[in-house]
Amino acid sequence: MRSILLVSVLLLGSHSPAQQAFTLNVIPAPAQVTAAKGTCSFHCARVTGPDAMTRLVEMLSAELENGFQQGVECDRTIPITLSLITPDSVVPEETYWLTIKEHGIDLQATTEAGLFRGTRTLVQLADQELNGTPVPCASIIDHPRFGWRGLHLDVSRHFFSVDFVKKYIDLLARYKMNRFHWHLTDDQGWRIEIRKYPRLTEVGAWRKGSQYGPYSDRTYDTTRYGGFYTQEQIREVVAYASARHITVVPEIEMPGHSLAALAAYPALGCTAEPFDVAKGWGVFDDVYCSKDSVFNFLEDVLTEVMELFPGEYIHIGGDECPKVRWQACARCQDRMRTEGLKDEHELQSYFIQRIEKFVNGKGRKIIGWDEILEGGLAHNAAVMSWRGTEGGIAAAKDKHAVVMTPGTHCYFDHYQGAPAVEPLAIGGYTTVQKVYAYEPIPAELTKEEGRYILGAQGNVWTEYMTTPEHVEYMAMPRMAALAEVLWSPKEVRNEREFIRRLEQELPALDRLHVNYSRSLYNVEYSFAGSKVRGKVLMSLKTTPGLGEVHYTLDGTEPTVASAQFSAPIELLGSSTVKAVLFRDGQSMGRTTVRSLQFDRGTGRKITCDPLPNPRYDTGGSFTLVDGVSAGERRVNNEWLGWNNERVRITVDLGVDTDLSHLGIGSLEERTSWIHLPAEVTIATSSDGASWTEVARVAPSPDADGRTDLGIDQNVRARYVRFTVRSRGPIGAGWPGAGSMPWYFLDEIHLR
Repeated sequence: MRSILLVSVLLLGSHSPAQQAFTLNVIPAPAQVTAAKGTCSFHCARVTGPDAMTRLVEMLSAELENGFQQGVECDRTIPITLSLITPDSVVPEETYWLTIKEHGIDLQATTEAGLFRGTRTLVQLADQELNGTPVPCASIIDHPRFGWRGLHLDVSRHFFSVDFVKKYIDLLARYKMNRFHWHLTDDQGWRIEIRKYPRLTEVGAWRKGSQYGPYSDRTYDTTRYGGFYTQEQIREVVAYASARHITVVPEIEMPGHSLAALAAYPALGCTAEPFDVAKGWGVFDDVYCSKDSVFNFLEDVLTEVMELFPGEYIHIGGDECPKVRWQACARCQDRMRTEGLKDEHELQSYFIQRIEKFVNGKGRKIIGWDEILEGGLAHNAAVMSWRGTEGGIAAAKDKHAVVMTPGTHCYFDHYQGAPAVEPLAIGGYTTVQKVYAYEPIPAELTKEEGRYILGAQGNVWTEYMTTPEHVEYMAMPRMAALAEVLWSPKEVRNEREFIRRLEQELPALDRLHVNYSRSLYNVEYSFAGSKVRGKVLMSLKTTPGLGEVHYTLDGTEPTVASAQFSAPIELLGSSTVKAVLFRDGQSMGRTTVRSLQFDRGTGRKITCDPLPNPRYDTGGSFTLVDGVSAGERRVNNEWLGWNNERVRITVDLGVDTDLSHLGIGSLEERTSWIHLPAEVTIATSSDGASWTEVARVAPSPDADGRTDLGIDQNVRARYVRFTVRSRGPIGAGWPGAGSMPWYFLDEIHLR
């Protein structure tokens, strides 16, 4: 039994300097570690515990035997004793106390969940010994910062076996995560057996082909693809997760992302025409109708789902629902009149609230993507904030439980290194360091409002992940970084120390046959203006302590004998830069490349009014004059993004300069809500006060991909201004119809 004083120390998160300085090779970092003399070995360990803990004792014993006890003669055993205790005060449910001595180990907790989390620490410490590092004696008091520590897996775009799902759950368990969000239905496939509606898996689980290659290419194969889980397999996975104290949260998408269900039962749609399971990615206009028969269907489906998944929450999606079909549907318009709904957005709210009422009536709660906030919810509904943090902030202020999962930090389908050296991905750029830097509680919330943040989760959407190995590559090590964000107290987190422990973890992942990414060793580039206008300062960055960066400027492959980066490099003209991280003479990551093409605008002073949206602003306004073009790829840090009416960009060349071409790059990718601007007005000035309009450039209506919006014309000026105007709301028939589009801009060309 622990004293009240000890419990108080635990809950207050007290950490003395000595305790903070001593770390174990464990991820996530324990809340409190106190060093003791000596070391302990897991050779010849013998696990014991209460009769009620037999399953856990057997699990831990088997894990330790795999590494240590095969063929080992033991003079004495090292007892590992598991026990449940009754605290003198309230402690977090997953709290555990671990004492490591030279001749034995004691693990105590108030719940079986706490004991299980403690055994994950023991497994990692045992792996540390297998790596050749003795396990130091210590006392650990540990508990999580957040109650929701999750990871998501989309099995609709690509389907994965039960065996792989179990392996995925094992990884969650290793890092003390406790929610597995299983995305089971979408436009591209229905993956869960519903016995009342067999066509959902007979038809809806199979598509006639799949999209491949860059998203904007819209290329498809004709290979039949699919699969689904039987209810017996679902129960097997749920039980497997439960044994590891992980709750499975099923997602059944509605009212959008429902083509697979419509293909099986066309009458669920507004048009009742034949539908196909979607071959491609994106958002589709055909969604569930709002007639009563659809609600009857969904209630039947959710009834079977709730019988399979005992957890508190059922995820009902609620995101990205086009309103086109509802606008033309007589039944939906009648529904709006009957219910007094002013538009189709309120019809979506009606849809969600009706489903919510049904789920609540079964003693469960709904959780959905942040679009479900629109129109109001009952306070027992929870929200997943994915479109940035705004939805989570609004939900918490309205006293809704929130799980933070913003695309900026928590989407593990994004690139984690330079796109040129990474497998094809949907987009974005989220390094393991960026994940580790994430703070789930937004600064905009008060302390009381912050209590509504349950935690966070990482999302793994699988449009471009066709194999289990690719899923592992995208999830790890970002999963481990997020796990530490969610478990460890803020004051014990340190990026450099985390990376050190992560490197110690990699041999264990090799033994577990996990295909983790090594992208954290790749070199990152950043560019800034120089004191001398027309020059560019280049920095090459990795996490401190990983090694030395060597580079070349002439396009040749760097070696350990090449120049070593130590301070920003001043580039004077066009260059092809290659960089590699070396340690002890060996390259650690892939070669990364940047090509810079200088013209008269490169390296000059630039201002943007307004600044780019933070979601698409990696390097600031200088990105537009850093000499690096985004080229044809949307997934590139060189694009800056806006979704407002206009931006005014001004370049100061320093002195009057003769120019013959003035232009700026823009992007057309309508399926991603990215549209070319309506026009770009180009003006020049010699004093920055009086301006002469040079041209108004409108993009070709047939333009696609990257387009240079500019003009060949002889002018002389010191200042050049580009005023870029949006087209206004996205038109019907395109994803995001009715919303403001994004316009993406990259390098300015002044020649």
